[in-house]
Amino acid sequence: MAGRLQRATGHAVTHTVRAEGTFPGDSECRAEPGSADGIVRPHGADIDSPTGRGVPMKINVVGASGQLGSRIVRSLLAQGADPGSLIASTRNTAAAETLEGLGVELRHADYNRPTSLRAAFAGTDVLMLIPSLAAVEPRILQHCNAVEAAQECGVQRIVLVSFRAARTSSRFLIAPFYAYAESKLRLSGVQWTILRNGMYLDPLADWAPALAAEGRLPYPVKHGRVAYVCRDDLARAAAAACLQDGHEGWVYELTGARAVSMPELASALTDATGQSISFARVTEDEFGEICRGDGVPGYITDVLTSMYRAVDAGEFEAVTDHLERLTGAPPEGVAEYLRRALRRD
Repeated sequence: MAGRLQRATGHAVTHTVRAEGTFPGDSECRAEPGSADGIVRPHGADIDSPTGRGVPMKINVVGASGQLGSRIVRSLLAQGADPGSLIASTRNTAAAETLEGLGVELRHADYNRPTSLRAAFAGTDVLMLIPSLAAVEPRILQHCNAVEAAQECGVQRIVLVSFRAARTSSRFLIAPFYAYAESKLRLSGVQWTILRNGMYLDPLADWAPALAAEGRLPYPVKHGRVAYVCRDDLARAAAAACLQDGHEGWVYELTGARAVSMPELASALTDATGQSISFARVTEDEFGEICRGDGVPGYITDVLTSMYRAVDAGEFEAVTDHLERLTGAPPEGVAEYLRRALRRD
């Protein structure tokens, strides 16, 4: 079971954010970075017209073969993007051939090879940038390569997938990367949009059979709650941010509609699997033993432990309506998603 927990580090999640006050469309107001709700608002921005389209001729999704990236490409198509206006860039082009079959241009891009990035980004207007799963230090170098290649290629705007723990005081060990990535982007001179994704809901469906067999959900969490959100909803929001006008200079906090406790999560898993699963709080040492017993590398175990430490500190429980405001539809709830994913709806 614990081996599958490694996937949680791929979302790839600040201070607690409130979805209060003005929002895009409230064009008379401007909030600066560090405002109470954590949103940066450019004057006059408007996301209340989902059918609005900007000028970009080419939207380039980097990391398009991944679970989030491939969904973003498909969401762009579903929201009306012409396949000929889309580029799917990835290190593993073979894994993205299905996108090429949809009429999307496929390009090779390796974050560790700046020359490949410059070739991949040529002619790009909007760059959808999804970080890799590398450790913090190499990931910082990769992000630097990507932003500098975008500058050289004249990219008009970068839409960055960040995480809700994008602050140096976060308990999550990967947070320093996201803090750096956002700062590097803001200082780049390229127009930007930042999407701080919440914790992924999807891996829970992958873990469900093992959890059902064990009959428990063993996390080192005492009171923490999480506003889980699924990749499908995050992809819809990312596509909207690429296609719509008025998102330059905005930071969006993308969460589910409700934060759930660990006992509530176990109850939702019980309902979705038809098997009794109870929440069993374990210590961090016990959680580490579970991970090691399942062959999880020590570094990943430390990252996972720090993520749940951040959960218990309340870093992922704030709920916003930013995703619904971007897409026009509310995010799928935890119970509803698990029932759908496990085919018990």
